[in-house]
Amino acid sequence: MKPKILSTGRVNQKVRTRMKILNSANELMAQATSLTLEDVAQKAGISRATIYRYYANIDLLVTEASLDIRHKSADELFEEMQDMLMEDRILHLQEHYNDLAQKHEMVFRRYLSAVLAESITSKEKLRGARRVRSLKTALDPFKSEFSEETYQNLISAASVLMGIDCFVVCKDVCDLSDQDAKRTLQWALRMMLRGIAQEKTSR
Repeated sequence: MKPKILSTGRVNQKVRTRMKILNSANELMAQATSLTLEDVAQKAGISRATIYRYYANIDLLVTEASLDIRHKSADELFEEMQDMLMEDRILHLQEHYNDLAQKHEMVFRRYLSAVLAESITSKEKLRGARRVRSLKTALDPFKSEFSEETYQNLISAASVLMGIDCFVVCKDVCDLSDQDAKRTLQWALRMMLRGIAQEKTSR
């Protein structure tokens, strides 16, 4: 999807349209072996022009629709973390996204491949940034404990340590097993959180 479209204008209406597109795509995928953006647009009751504003090609839509049914929303994750300490919330999110990357690795790799191929010619931001949204939701109650720079750095650095991107590096570049990859990424996140905690106490 083109995330920029959800950041301006009638955001709630656009979110509903996106969900209608994804739901329609999933319904059609259950019935047919192949489909087009036009098929999905007709099923969703929207115009061809509208669906092209959200998705540049059918590969991106099909892969994102496959991923969407596996992801929990930021609000759903927040419900699970309400009674957790800040550090535990971040580690919980990492475990969630890295478990997803492990269990559905091939789907995520196909999605990453489609996004990278599209990024060669597209100037649009193509990733949905679920990790960033989830981290911001989880850390919002603790935001006042950090400087703005530290808060933004924490969001960005923690995002790097969860999801399919870091899993690909661990497995393809570092030649780690699934379990070693998860353990290494968790170690890196714990070390970062320990450093931030020490920085806070030394002020």
